[in-house]
Amino acid sequence: MVTISGSELLPIGQGPVATVYSGWCAGEKKALKVFPAKFDGQTLGVYERERGKLAELAVSAPILPVESVDQLDDGRQALRMPLCAQSLAALVRRSGALGPDDVVVLGYALALALAAAHGAGILHGGVSPDNVLFGESGEPVLADFGVPVREAFPRDPLHNIEFVSPETLRSGEVDEGTDLYGLGAVLHFALSGSSPHPGRLGEQPSDRVLRVLGSPVPAINRPGVPVELSTVVARLLAPDAANRPPDADWVADQLAAMLPDEPSPTGTFDDFEPEDAGKAEDGPSGSQPAVRSARRSIVVVSALAGAAVLAALVVLLVPLGASDQLSSTPRLPPPPASASPAELAPPARVDLADPVDLGDQVVLTWTSDRTLDFAVVVAGEGEANHVLLAQRNHTMTVPVDPVRKYCFLVQASDSAEGSPVYESRPKAIRGAVCRQ
Repeated sequence: MVTISGSELLPIGQGPVATVYSGWCAGEKKALKVFPAKFDGQTLGVYERERGKLAELAVSAPILPVESVDQLDDGRQALRMPLCAQSLAALVRRSGALGPDDVVVLGYALALALAAAHGAGILHGGVSPDNVLFGESGEPVLADFGVPVREAFPRDPLHNIEFVSPETLRSGEVDEGTDLYGLGAVLHFALSGSSPHPGRLGEQPSDRVLRVLGSPVPAINRPGVPVELSTVVARLLAPDAANRPPDADWVADQLAAMLPDEPSPTGTFDDFEPEDAGKAEDGPSGSQPAVRSARRSIVVVSALAGAAVLAALVVLLVPLGASDQLSSTPRLPPPPASASPAELAPPARVDLADPVDLGDQVVLTWTSDRTLDFAVVVAGEGEANHVLLAQRNHTMTVPVDPVRKYCFLVQASDSAEGSPVYESRPKAIRGAVCRQ
C-alpha cells in the first residue's frame, strides 16, 4: 500500500520511471507523480527553482503547475499537482484523431505554454501526448516540465522515440528546438491518430532507431486539414533544427490566425483583449520577454472527449486488486423519446471468436450479420481500460502485457445518430473472469 501522511493512494497511470497516483491531500483530490527514490539535493534545488517559475507562469499560460514536492511515508519523492480528466494519448486512443479546429486550439494552447516556459529559461524536455492533459472542464494544459528530474532518473532511451527529435536521439541534446519538434509530433498525432513514426510488427529496436533518424515524417494528407495547419506541423517536424520555426511564439502566432471565429461543437472561445496585449513583459527572471497574454481564453469542452460516440459509450472497469475478476459496466445514454427505425429492427449479432494469445499480442477476430463500425474494449488486470477503434475491420491485433490477465469485448454501431450499440460476449485469456 502506498501512503502519504497515512492516506492511501490509488494508482492511475504508469510512466517510464514514475507512477501516478490519486489521493486526498488537505481535503482535495490530487494527482501525485511518485518517483522510485528521493531526489538528491542538487536535483531538488534546481527543480524547486523551476517549479516556482512555472507556478507563476501557470496563472496565465496553459501549464499544469506542480503544487509541491512531497515525500511519501516510505521515503520516495512525489510531485503533487491538480488531478486532470485524461491525457491526449488516452483521448486519441479511445476516440480517434481530432478535428482540425480542435487541433488548432490544442496547438495554440501548447505553443503558448512552451513560449512562456522558454521565455523564462525553462525547457520541457519531453513533449508527448502523455503529458498533454485536459482539466475537468476540458481545457488543455502542458504537464511534466522537468529536465533536472529526467536527468536524475534515466529512462529507456527508446521510450516514445517517435516523439523525440533526431538530435536528441543522436546525442541527448535538449533545447528549445527539440521542444518544438515534440510539439509538432504531438500535433501530427492529434491530426492523424498515430505517431509520426509508428512501430512496425517485429521491428528490431536498432532498426526502428535508424528508421526514425533517416525517414522523413509522412505529410498529413487527411481531407479537411487546412494546408496552413499541415505546413506548420511539417515545419515543426523538420529533421534539421535550423529549418524549424524560430520559436514557440511564432507557432502561436501562426495558429492564432487559424482559430475558429465562432464556437464549434468541440470548443468555445471567449474573446478578450488585455490592455497590454502584444507588449513585451519581463519574465520571472527579468531577462527574457514573457509570452504575450493569450488573445483568447481557450477551453476545449468535454464534447471533445466524445468525438467518437461509439468508443465513449462503454468502459470496462477493472477493480484494482481484483486478480481473478474483470468486470464490464455499460454506461449507455438515456433512451430517446421515440424509437428510431434502427431501434425497431432486430438487434445485430456481434460474435467475438476466442482470442489468440501470442504472448505480447492478442489477435482478435469477430463476425457480424450487418455492416457496422466496431470498437474493441480491452480490460487488463490492474491496468487502465481503453477502447481501440477498428472502424469496419473484423480483426485486430492488440498489444498486451505478457503476464497480465485480460478480457476483451467488441462493440458495434452504425453511423446514424441515436443508433443502438451492440456488443459481443466478452472473451478472456489466461484465466481472467469477465463479468458483463
